[in-house]
Amino acid sequence: MKKQFPPASIAAIGMAAALAGLLAFAPPGREVSLRYAGPTARLPQPGETIVGINLFGLAPFNRQQVFSNLVTQSEWFSSKGQGWTAMPASQLDRLGWVRYLEPGQTAPRPLILPPAPFKPIVVRCDFQGSGELTAGGVAHVRDSGEQSLTLDLVPAGTGGEGAWIELVRTDPADPVRAIDCREADRPTSERFHPEFLSFLEGFRVIRFLDWQRINDNAAVRWSTRTLPESGSQAGPAGASIEDMVDLANALDADPWFQIPYRADDTYIRKFAHLVHERIDPARTVYVELGNEVWNDMFAAAQQAEREGLSLGLGDGDPTRAQMIRYADKHAHAMRIWTEAFADRPQRLVRVAASQNAWPDLAEIVLGHEDTAAWTDALATAPYLWLDLNGYEVRDVDRVFAAMPGALDETFAFAARNRAIAARYGKRYIAYEGGQHLVTPDLALARALQRDPRMEEVYARYLGRWEDQVGDTLTLYASTAPIADYGSWGLREYAGQPENETPKLRAVTRFRKAAR
Repeated sequence: MKKQFPPASIAAIGMAAALAGLLAFAPPGREVSLRYAGPTARLPQPGETIVGINLFGLAPFNRQQVFSNLVTQSEWFSSKGQGWTAMPASQLDRLGWVRYLEPGQTAPRPLILPPAPFKPIVVRCDFQGSGELTAGGVAHVRDSGEQSLTLDLVPAGTGGEGAWIELVRTDPADPVRAIDCREADRPTSERFHPEFLSFLEGFRVIRFLDWQRINDNAAVRWSTRTLPESGSQAGPAGASIEDMVDLANALDADPWFQIPYRADDTYIRKFAHLVHERIDPARTVYVELGNEVWNDMFAAAQQAEREGLSLGLGDGDPTRAQMIRYADKHAHAMRIWTEAFADRPQRLVRVAASQNAWPDLAEIVLGHEDTAAWTDALATAPYLWLDLNGYEVRDVDRVFAAMPGALDETFAFAARNRAIAARYGKRYIAYEGGQHLVTPDLALARALQRDPRMEEVYARYLGRWEDQVGDTLTLYASTAPIADYGSWGLREYAGQPENETPKLRAVTRFRKAAR
């Protein structure tokens, strides 16, 4: 009998990160003002469109193998025979390995399933320390040694299936650690899975929002950050900076990093200097404070509003207080990054972000004190959005009929933001973009996302961006299943046949035409 991951485990391994960008339009109860102050700037001619991609989170349910080690994208759970719960942090060492087990306790650890085509795979697990591992789900133990385990992995490609190893015994004096489970024919020196690298080839900017788990608004500390040798790259501290830089270098792509909103100066400075020293000097680095600090569904935005009001900013207006607080913290962080890249300032793009459908927010940010002096680009998320409340599968034709009007509305707002950016002498770019068709009706979601007409929708979207903006467009997102929190992936799972991916087909066609 195949065991599915319990809902609690899915929530624990990063569902919150999947919610990036859910609010594309002005929040209810706050007036959308389109008033602009100051002279009209001469808009630049659209330049070259640079197509980038946001990487979806590293959790196993996202169905994208990133690392060749099948455990790198998961975390430990605790089991006493009645389901899985989060492993207490007190039982883990600095690198995230289990220090000890309590009586009657085991520690399951999900395995990421390899990309399609789905077929039986032999996996070898090697580890250090003294203890015992077994396996479950679609992973079956073939053989075991003193510090090894050989598995038959037999995925069928169904959405609910899972595989895991399970730590059933470990010696507290010499605990099991440094577990490496990979396809038996993959070299141990291989960090990133070749299929993942192949999929990303050609995307010129890689944004790491969900890898960094920025929307969690964690109180990060440099001393406890994730390291490349950490047992998991999907934990609360997010992926290691080294892995993100190395991926950008391997792809000849420009990285887009987020500075955690709650980061202190030490973290920001060390982050900047590590990137400066490790990145290929030919690469351009995009850097942004937080994510959607205007978006009240995120904890950082709520914190910015509280801080802004407590500091007396914005004359008591919550929105102005929030955005001025963001502008101050943005400028402060960008000063630090500017110092780190003093030898090659042309390789740093300091991004201030705002809401596409509320252009006045960009005016508040860029017009505040010297914020513009520490900013190179204004970014919004020009999503193609429709309110699907009340729609059913039978309404698919209605949805596609409404797309041209939605496209016009999206780019009308984008044009207003671009005009504000131009007035301050800044580039206008997109930190996220693409379709924003969210519905809890999964039958409707599948019908929309898989409809061949979605390819033409994306072709028109990309064409409008090229004709009217012509700068960096960082689509959201790479690979993710269709779900009630959104259908963000250009494809639903790694290795999905091209004829099943209308959004990806359009993007691929656009990039080839631009060469």
